[in-house]
Amino acid sequence: MPLYPTDIPVVIIGAGPTGLTAANLLAVYGIDCVVLEQNEGPMNLPRAIVLDDEGARTMQVFGLDKTYLKDTMEGTGSRYYDDAGNCFAETGQGPRTFGFAKRQFFFQPELEEALRDVLAQKVPGTLHFGAQVTDVSNSADDALVTVRDAEGQSHQIRTQWVLACDGGRSPVREHLGIAMSGNTYEEDWIVVDTVNDPDTTLYSKFFCSGFRPTVSVPAPHGGRRYEFMLLAGETRKQVLEDAFLEGLVAPYRPYQTKDILRKTVYRFHARMAEQFQSGRTLLMGDAAHLTPPFAGQGMNAGLRDAHNVAWKLAAILLGGANADIMQSYEIERRKPAWDMIQLAVAMGSIVMPAGRDQIMFRDLMMQALDPFPAVKDWLVHMRFKPKPSYAEGLFLDLDTPVFEASLVGEMIPQPDVTDFYVTELLDDKMGPGFCLIAQNAAGSAALASLERTKLLGLPLTKITLDTMDRNLPSALRPVQHQTARPLLTHRDQIMMIRPDRYCAAAFFPNDLERALDRYTGMMASLPTKDLGAVVTT
Repeated sequence: MPLYPTDIPVVIIGAGPTGLTAANLLAVYGIDCVVLEQNEGPMNLPRAIVLDDEGARTMQVFGLDKTYLKDTMEGTGSRYYDDAGNCFAETGQGPRTFGFAKRQFFFQPELEEALRDVLAQKVPGTLHFGAQVTDVSNSADDALVTVRDAEGQSHQIRTQWVLACDGGRSPVREHLGIAMSGNTYEEDWIVVDTVNDPDTTLYSKFFCSGFRPTVSVPAPHGGRRYEFMLLAGETRKQVLEDAFLEGLVAPYRPYQTKDILRKTVYRFHARMAEQFQSGRTLLMGDAAHLTPPFAGQGMNAGLRDAHNVAWKLAAILLGGANADIMQSYEIERRKPAWDMIQLAVAMGSIVMPAGRDQIMFRDLMMQALDPFPAVKDWLVHMRFKPKPSYAEGLFLDLDTPVFEASLVGEMIPQPDVTDFYVTELLDDKMGPGFCLIAQNAAGSAALASLERTKLLGLPLTKITLDTMDRNLPSALRPVQHQTARPLLTHRDQIMMIRPDRYCAAAFFPNDLERALDRYTGMMASLPTKDLGAVVTT
């Protein structure tokens, strides 16, 4: 058996969280792939540190929530301090709208190990270290990937799709000549990862100083991450010396070299690739977009990319969907990714006030909002994070909703549900494919008479939710109706949920067969113009 396949449906370049998550999702859908990682082995560096609820929900598809993720640290929010030590803003833990904590802190080498273990159990031999991709050439229907192994031997792999998950300096993106647009911060930041830290609080601390902005973030194993902005005249070499770092961390903890896991200097970026797709090659994660760390969204944006892409590839490869539907990846993901970058930039302006004028403006604004507690609460608690929704893409009647509060185009909530015997998260009942959800007797009867068990080659699950105590037979009941409340908008309709947990359509029970035919017809012969215009940054 050759080390590398000569022909395989999907080649994934890069074995970070985005690439490994994409591989695990494809394995769930039964799609063969190979993961090529240029490094000789795993990187033992704590880079990403925050997993959000959407990212955890993606990993729930292949069961990581029941193993590694159940032991991660749940964050309790963030606090923002001025130079006098006053906490002028804070965010709380927030509701578990999508089934998980808003922020979970983890050690990236452990997360990647857990992702590799799941993949190895399902599809042994998928991941190859020491695999240097030297060329990617696209044609209309496939791509040819050239890879050099650790012994210097060259191999060619013909594939239908290439997922470039090879990081912010993506060689594939450079090879394809795709430019990055946006901004790079002028300021460098020192990042110090520690263990045995005396600060055991589970919230992030942002010291929004006019002198040296500093961030302190919880980390597993009794650790903490500290980030300090470099000042004018300081050099990278100088700031990484132990004597310098000892002075920096002195207000927060004693400096002991044995407790330092990593010390490095980063320059933050707010940039996006000018296109996410070139022929049969898709840019994902940091290869497609780079975000400052202040909102903890860098890795999580890549996980959203992975879930968005994986089910569409499965629909193309298993269900005969038109390959043109993959254009919806950029159409759906570009604006939300850019919105998250802008959120991080906005938070950066709070963390890094540009001089006394900006600090004075911040303080005066907080005072001016005292008579408007609702507005101040919205701002101070930073409830302006964009909700997961798409303005265009693979949805039915997105522009003409029947109800004003329609969930079509949005990620649906994930309550705990019970059948009186077993309580589980909703996604565990929905399965990894498409799902139809009814909430009344007519919808339940329509689902019972539906003979289809697959949609576009993926599993099609049928569920009845009793969100209004109607005593529907064989219905699941939300444990907390508050979380499920948005679903009541469609209580008299059937919702069709995509595998990435976004509502694809909502229709009345007598329209069930027609709606399914419309959706499969759209996916099988989708003109480019029906996807809408790409949103540019």
